[in-house]
Amino acid sequence: MYDMTDPVAARRAAIAAEKERLARARERRSSREPAGANGFAQRKWRWLGVNGAEAVDTVLAVLKDLLEAPTLTDGQRDTLNRAATGAPDREALLPAVRAGLATLEPQDVLGHLRALWAVGVRWLNEPGSERCRILCSTAPGIELVNVRHRAISGGPAFSLFATAATRGAIPVPNAHLPHVLPWAPLSVIDDLVDHGGLMAEDRPWEVRDEADALYLRARLAPSSIGSQEAARLGWDDFLRRRAFLGGNTIVRQEPEDVWDLLYDVVADVHLPSLDALDTALPRAQQIELRNLKSGALNGQWAMETVRDKGLWKLMAALWRPTEPVDPTRSDFHALVALRRAYDLIKSGDMAEADRQVEAFLRKRAVDSLPAELMREAYTLAAYVAVAMSAGAGGSAKLALAEEHALKAAETGDATAERNLALVRTWRNTLRNQRGPMTNPFLDLGLDHAAEGWERHCRDLFRRHELAGDQASQARVNQAEDRIHDALRHEAGLDVFFRLPLVRSHYEMPDAVPRQLVPPLEPMARRTPPTSGTDLEAIRARAAVELLDDFRSTAPHLDRHGPTR
Repeated sequence: MYDMTDPVAARRAAIAAEKERLARARERRSSREPAGANGFAQRKWRWLGVNGAEAVDTVLAVLKDLLEAPTLTDGQRDTLNRAATGAPDREALLPAVRAGLATLEPQDVLGHLRALWAVGVRWLNEPGSERCRILCSTAPGIELVNVRHRAISGGPAFSLFATAATRGAIPVPNAHLPHVLPWAPLSVIDDLVDHGGLMAEDRPWEVRDEADALYLRARLAPSSIGSQEAARLGWDDFLRRRAFLGGNTIVRQEPEDVWDLLYDVVADVHLPSLDALDTALPRAQQIELRNLKSGALNGQWAMETVRDKGLWKLMAALWRPTEPVDPTRSDFHALVALRRAYDLIKSGDMAEADRQVEAFLRKRAVDSLPAELMREAYTLAAYVAVAMSAGAGGSAKLALAEEHALKAAETGDATAERNLALVRTWRNTLRNQRGPMTNPFLDLGLDHAAEGWERHCRDLFRRHELAGDQASQARVNQAEDRIHDALRHEAGLDVFFRLPLVRSHYEMPDAVPRQLVPPLEPMARRTPPTSGTDLEAIRARAAVELLDDFRSTAPHLDRHGPTR
């Protein structure tokens, strides 16, 4: 009839259940023979805080139930019997009632305390009465919010009831946690976690069964969870994060999540996804991404950003330097400078390529950069000098090219040695007898020996034809003829000056970007709000704790008037 996961519906259900219980109690009292509820008997009971016929009948019903308890002493049973027959003992009755209630199940104790509270019988001390009022309330959450702080104190079960009724807003005192964690409903524990009333240092998983323990570790200590445990939990976000950090391919989701976007932007350098990634990232990583984007305006980033190799692809895609890059600034800048020089060569801008290569030939760069990087830089410098030797000062340029090629070949690299041999051959050949010395693949804007070069030539020729650029058409035809001619001879493509020496030295590393990866967050809550059944079970345990607040003697009363 009611959806107990809805707090409004749960409250309505509790009110309806209480009205039904009160109606049944009235029906039982009206059908029962009036036993000792006359005026004289009522005056006797007033001495014990029981006012009116309805209250007397309720007390007698409680006594009848207690008399069936097998563990009562003879004295306690005699006291209860005399009270049930109309002779209550003001001094001995309340201890006997407490002893009898202590023998009952928690739900029965709660039922009797509710019945007594409903007819105004106040056999608890002041703190106990305040807690009983809250326990008997049909809207305990509202009651708890409005009471004084001292009324919220109590035993472990009452503290847990206060937490459950307020959805974790009132925490369980630390001293009570060991007593309630073994049996508290998991939804109530989640309430405590959500409000910070339960921390990882409390280690609640140590007192729960295996399934609950794993769930609570994922909620409070996610770093302690392994991949297999996450798979058992079906914790998809953990598994996707672990796959991303491991450099594994992740299956795309619909709609895309932060891991899809990170893969798109960082691994595939899909710049249109930048804004979506910015929105999906937590605040700290969002700031890192924005700093990275702003640093791309002039190629200046914080050193921790530059050291994160997983960001290099994105940084290189965002940064378009228009001036020579200083390769000594960082390993990233050295790689960007090398790639820039190579790209300028392929675009045919030898003057700008020469300016960029010059940055590698300064003493500071030669002394600080890795040997394999300098070998590539010397190869680029040699090729630029060869390409520029067709103009004025050709002999000097070829001499410089041989000098650079010699330095590249000093480590014994076979390709570098072939390049050096080519340069020396050109130097020893008369100017009028030298053929073209540049690499035709690079003249076409391609990598050396690139696949699909013939199709590229056709496409390039058509573009120049549409533009009416006959000189460029001729250059395309010449490059194509040179490649065909080389392939017809035994030496093949080795007749061309080759660069790069090692292609991988120009590639951006495939690494995980540590700075943009969101931290591991605790697993999201999976339990529904505490059900009415669970709340009643906690309420019953808290009712048993109220027996410690039972008076030993009745409150001071006016036997001719109401309780004060």
